Amino acid sequence: MEYYRKAKMLFLSKGRSAITEFFPYADDRLAAGLVGQGSECFGYDDGISADHDFVPGFCIWLSDEDYARYGSTLQDVYDSLIAEEYPDSVNMKTSAGAIKRRGVFSVDGFYESLIGCPGVPQNNMVYMAIPQYALAEATNGWVFEDESGEFSAIRRELLKGYPEDVRKAKLASSLLLMAQSGQYNFQRCVNHGEESAAVLALSTFVRESIKAAFLLEHSYAPYYKWAFRRLRELPGMNMLDASLEYILLGSNEGRGVVQKIRAVERVASYFTSRLRDEGLSSSESDYLEPHAYEVREKIGDSAIRNTSIFSE
Repeated sequence: MEYYRKAKMLFLSKGRSAITEFFPYADDRLAAGLVGQGSECFGYDDGISADHDFVPGFCIWLSDEDYARYGSTLQDVYDSLIAEEYPDSVNMKTSAGAIKRRGVFSVDGFYESLIGCPGVPQNNMVYMAIPQYALAEATNGWVFEDESGEFSAIRRELLKGYPEDVRKAKLASSLLLMAQSGQYNFQRCVNHGEESAAVLALSTFVRESIKAAFLLEHSYAPYYKWAFRRLRELPGMNMLDASLEYILLGSNEGRGVVQKIRAVERVASYFTSRLRDEGLSSSESDYLEPHAYEVREKIGDSAIRNTSIFSE
């Protein structure tokens, strides 16, 4: 959280006044905050995080019209401010292939860089193409101010979670993959002596379990590095978190295999219970596959229902 505090203080103490000098309409049309890629936008920054992309900064969001007119000038102002506050910033290591994280953006351009479309997706098919981690990055962090409301209006819509038919489609996909990987193929891989494949099966089960958990909460699972930490912040996830960690970290030898199978079934039981409670499935099966297809059948949008059940 230290990065966030420094970023907000920098904006309030110096950034806003410097920008207003060159952008006379800032009082009514400027939005600022800290949102997007990086552990600091989830509040997870620590000493280890500071090895790259970690000069405290903030985002300025403008309408397309204002960005076209003032964007280049304000970016120069921003760069000068950061260089003055943090002279060593020019030597900071940046992630290979990383998009621009801080500075001046158009609202549409910022969202497009993260989720692939300029604002709220216009239909279910567009939403289907956006992975959870991208939407997690587009909705994390903090908005310091937004007088025009343009940036925040998009943010509020995205924070509602996937549209219901898209949520069901993605949930069905995760449930089916969980059934195939953890409940079926893990034991078979062990029996075949394919230990590496067995580990991959469990990794798939854990990954899809985390995605399914966020979908049930109408939220978005972040990038895998932060998935477990974010999972622990969801209500009532203590058992799920402990079981998933054991599945990944427990021994694959001797009784370890039996214990992992039991942990997989505990996780499956958690999901089957949630699905029944929420009216997403009425199946009494302990196996997740029939639940996946029941969830799938509840999709109203035929275009979504007729796509492959396997989605991101």
